[in-house]
Amino acid sequence: MLQKPLEGKDTHWQGRLAVKVFSTPVQAFSATFELQGRPTQGELVLISPLGTTLAHMLWTPDSATLITGSKKEHFDSLEALARSTTGTDLPVTSLFAWLQGQAEEAAGWKADLSELPDGRIMARHLEEVRAELKIILDR
Repeated sequence: MLQKPLEGKDTHWQGRLAVKVFSTPVQAFSATFELQGRPTQGELVLISPLGTTLAHMLWTPDSATLITGSKKEHFDSLEALARSTTGTDLPVTSLFAWLQGQAEEAAGWKADLSELPDGRIMARHLEEVRAELKIILDR
């Protein structure tokens, strides 16, 4: 679901994502996702292939929270929350721009939006520990 919201309006996307971190050992996971809100306040839910909620990430300008099952964990920033949850510096705020077709720069990440009309995004983290992010949007 691609949306072109007016500035400051909430957005919503869903689909599948896969993250691969080229650490030692290599870490990889895939999940269904729902992303909604905006870069300054939103939520990202990751759901396993069996339908279990793996992570529910919530953020506002002054808080970042991870909910897993009945456990809540608070972080100093969305960046720290994303790193803890995915194993890499996943640029959650840039996802909003990328999903709208805007090639926003994110520290160390290079996004390929050439297949966005088909609902696909590929991004690579090329600094320090390399990582890949693949997104396929639901149609």
